[in-house]
Amino acid sequence: MRKRFDVFWRNSLNECSEVKRRAAQGVLGAAFFSTVGVGAFTFALSANAESAGFSPAWLGLAFSGYFLARLILAPLAGYAADRIGSMPLLLAATGAGAIIPIIYSIFPANETLGVIQICLGFCSGIVKPVSMSLLGECVSKKHRGRVFGAYNTCLYAAFVVGPLAGGLATNIHGGIGLLTLLWPSMGMGLTFILFLRARIVSSASVTRAEKAKNGPPWHDLAFLALLFAVLGRTMGASVVTTFLPQLINDRFGLSGILAGVLFVLPNIVIILGMPVTSQWADIRDKTGLTFLGMGLCAACLFGFGQSVPLWGFIGLSVTMGLGSALSLPASMSLASNMGAAKGSIMGVFLGASNLGFVLGPSLAGFAADYGGIADAFELAALFGGLFLLPTMLVMAKKSQES
Repeated sequence: MRKRFDVFWRNSLNECSEVKRRAAQGVLGAAFFSTVGVGAFTFALSANAESAGFSPAWLGLAFSGYFLARLILAPLAGYAADRIGSMPLLLAATGAGAIIPIIYSIFPANETLGVIQICLGFCSGIVKPVSMSLLGECVSKKHRGRVFGAYNTCLYAAFVVGPLAGGLATNIHGGIGLLTLLWPSMGMGLTFILFLRARIVSSASVTRAEKAKNGPPWHDLAFLALLFAVLGRTMGASVVTTFLPQLINDRFGLSGILAGVLFVLPNIVIILGMPVTSQWADIRDKTGLTFLGMGLCAACLFGFGQSVPLWGFIGLSVTMGLGSALSLPASMSLASNMGAAKGSIMGVFLGASNLGFVLGPSLAGFAADYGGIADAFELAALFGGLFLLPTMLVMAKKSQES
């Protein structure tokens, strides 16, 4: 039983060479440290916006610029990784991310904080797709679900720790101070050291050129269906991030720590469920797990829009966490298995994900303005369900062929 149950990545990396094992460990560490640093800064920036005199329009522009930078950079960085290799891009992006926050000590103005936020978006837009493609290259197909499960565990643990770190910095300085700016610098700096330690050996130039030439499999219906599914899921996730705290306050009158616990409950369930669901991604149908998990998330979004009691709301949050835990490792390993040009594929994959984060809040905000906060969640659920239809067609086609 012990041999069968692989806790995260330990046994999955035993078959890798020493170089690839170090690279994979570096990617997992980078997922945590870089996300904690950026998350702490963005949380502190948002939480102190009013007291620091930031207008809503200014704050919205800074965050929109952050996600737009990630949207633009992800496909380009993935393609560049196939052309020149992963490590030069990762070292350049994390090195820049460690230095950029220092700009505020030279130009201490509100506009500088917005520029830092957008620049961190550029750095994240390079680090995430390139590191994910590197992770896919380091392990074999039969272990990718488990390793991407470990990646998501590190990522969602950082989503919990990052806001706490940003809140700590705010409490110490009574607002945005030195520690707020040190968090992203330390996070990116540690990530830089991890990648430097990995010393991954790039593939031969001929192989890289061949990968870049092939590019993402646009002709494959399964790949296009996966992109639509990911777009729908992240539209829903962005609506949860943007409007769920307000919904909790309006419906149950909760704020502070209790509201925070309800808000992070799906993330906690993701972390707890990932050791099991990531192994399922290696032994079960990845497309089916992706469809089931994202379908559960869409259904829970619709449930959030209904007048449910507190216990029902908690049940929906737990179910949404389980749905995400099912779909995340399955969809990532599914994308990584779709071709040799892993940089381009993961870049487009994350590009679709970032597009959802750009479109989701604006469309849901429009629905909330003309209806109510519940309509924002119902609209997100509608998009999530509709964007899963191509995946259903892929599953039906597979069933007919078998």
